[in-house]
Amino acid sequence: MLGVEVDGEQIAEMGPGTMLGERASLEGGVRTATLRALTPCRVAVIPSELVGEPELATLAADRRREG
Repeated sequence: MLGVEVDGEQIAEMGPGTMLGERASLEGGVRTATLRALTPCRVAVIPSELVGEPELATLAADRRREG
């Protein structure tokens, strides 16, 4: 589990299989939150250049609807 923090306040938790970081890829590397491991985690990194902008935009839009 990852805790999602904005301005030092935890606002959400993300579990296994969650994709993160798409907004920063779309917005020139600007991060909008801090992720903190709440349990032991493994992460996989996919360079943004390997994912098309339309797919990144879809992920970001879905995240706004969930949040």
